[in-house]
Amino acid sequence: MRTTLLVITALVVASAPGQAQPLPKDPAERARIVSQIVQLNARQLTVFDRTGKVVRTVGVRGMYSDPALSPDGTRIAAIKADIDKEVDDVWIVDVAGGPAVQITANQSRDRSRSPVWSPDGKHVAYVALRTGFFGLYRKAADGSGTEELLYRSNGPMLLTDWTGDGRFLTFFSTNLAGGTLYALPVEASGERKAIELLRSEFQLQGPNLSPDNRFFAYVSNESGRNEVYVHAFDPSGGTGAGAAAGPWRISTDGGQGLISWRHDGRELYYLSADRSVIALPVNTTRMFEFGQPRPLFRASEATPMVPGMARITRDGERVVFAVPRSQRRQLTIFDRQGRVVGSAGEPGLYVQPGVSPDGTRIIAMRNDPRTSNQDISVIDIKTGKAIPITNDAPPDNAPIWSPDGRHVAYVSTRGRYAGIYRKAADGTGDEELLFRYTPGAGMVLTDWSRDGRFLAFHSGALLIVPLRPEENALDRKPIEWLREDYIAIQGRFSPDTRFLAYLSDQADGEKMQVYVRPFDAMSPEQPPPGSPVQVSMNGALGMIFWRLDGRELYFLNRDWEVMAVDIETSPVLKAGSPKVLFKLPGPLVGNPAQWKNVTPDGQRFIFAMAEVASTP
Repeated sequence: MRTTLLVITALVVASAPGQAQPLPKDPAERARIVSQIVQLNARQLTVFDRTGKVVRTVGVRGMYSDPALSPDGTRIAAIKADIDKEVDDVWIVDVAGGPAVQITANQSRDRSRSPVWSPDGKHVAYVALRTGFFGLYRKAADGSGTEELLYRSNGPMLLTDWTGDGRFLTFFSTNLAGGTLYALPVEASGERKAIELLRSEFQLQGPNLSPDNRFFAYVSNESGRNEVYVHAFDPSGGTGAGAAAGPWRISTDGGQGLISWRHDGRELYYLSADRSVIALPVNTTRMFEFGQPRPLFRASEATPMVPGMARITRDGERVVFAVPRSQRRQLTIFDRQGRVVGSAGEPGLYVQPGVSPDGTRIIAMRNDPRTSNQDISVIDIKTGKAIPITNDAPPDNAPIWSPDGRHVAYVSTRGRYAGIYRKAADGTGDEELLFRYTPGAGMVLTDWSRDGRFLAFHSGALLIVPLRPEENALDRKPIEWLREDYIAIQGRFSPDTRFLAYLSDQADGEKMQVYVRPFDAMSPEQPPPGSPVQVSMNGALGMIFWRLDGRELYFLNRDWEVMAVDIETSPVLKAGSPKVLFKLPGPLVGNPAQWKNVTPDGQRFIFAMAEVASTP
């Protein structure tokens, strides 16, 4: 009898790149923030059949991720987050509705990740970050007994598979500097030593070993986009050598992950760039041979699947996903009283809208459901027409407008380097590199001064990039304008470039507030002049924006209320009392610390409002 295809789906809200803010210590404030996080990110485990039709839901909504179905299909191993305790634990959830079993008991800020089942379903293995190191552990799936440390690493790692014969656990480690794939002999005598399968300057995910342990499949971005490859594997010496060892690229239009081999080695599965589950006929009897990919089903744009949070069981009939709830959003326009007065364009996978200097266009990040590329688009508010600014494999984010509205700038990571690029706002011409940052370091671009002389970004500090015409992109050096023990992010220049507003926890080390302090454009490399003036009173999420005349400043507080503050700059810097303009209808998707969604006159506020969740 044919086994039903099960897709265990965790409906989750994804957010834009940014820097996490600490939870407050005050019990009431902490409970409120935790409630908001859960409201946005609680997930429903859902079962789909082979065509993508919902069969059943499993349990109640919770902070689940990394779901993996047991070999007999009766249980789900998943990570469940406790936001208040700041821990992630491994849980076993009964598909039929029986009691859930907690496998790990992590302490505050310990994190478990990527559980996998042993072939007989008696154990689960997982990675846990504890006391500063990463460990690979094994424990009985019924929760009994003590966990066993199998392998220890000083660097991050994620498990991908436990081979069908039980001999190997496979895992990977990757960052901007590149990636490495490993296989760990599970029952090796003495100290276990991981076998390095592949090391690359490119980012890698995987590996997944074939049932005969002669080949491994993995994801690499060596072609400029994520694709699925297969390489030969020799347990005694890694990958072997020569053309017969591969690699063979088996995906044709991008591959995000979800790699799994059928237990007989005759079929291989992966998730394509357009969110289709692909089945590929393969043969590993002698040389590696493969046929044409065939899609099993594809999720709708409303429920895009998250790569790295998906599993297919060894019979090829059951698929496990951790899929965000609907990410489709409508760019919605509010007035100062909170009334909806319009919208821009059609709903899409938009996040982080920013309004042009003339108030007629919106720049936003958009995920393309056909390619899974994260690109930048400009949307005309009046006509709704969207113009693609970027259309490439590297993720592009943190878009901002040039002061004259003729260009847009954004951050894109190419290989080991994150850089700031500029391109015409009508989408024509080639992009121009304005600045390239330290290898392996990330950055969040936040502002371009109105006089065109400075860019602001944060990366562990508030940094300024002077745009001197005589310097080229590779010669430009960032200035650490504000680096302290406290968090300081989201620098925003005043219209006259005499002040810089930013978000910081400098007052108490836990609650973010908006501050303004003088900025000396003649000597930006010197320590910031003057003392900071606190603008917000009861915490802030972000959305810092100056009115064009510099007399009013806007931000979003922790209750999702849009706030306005009168600002005086002469004879001394002075901020009035914040006043509420309106309250948003619940938490929104994305990171408010990166929003610049106010028109220059302060009369309109544009938000990406999430659609109601739907299923494939």
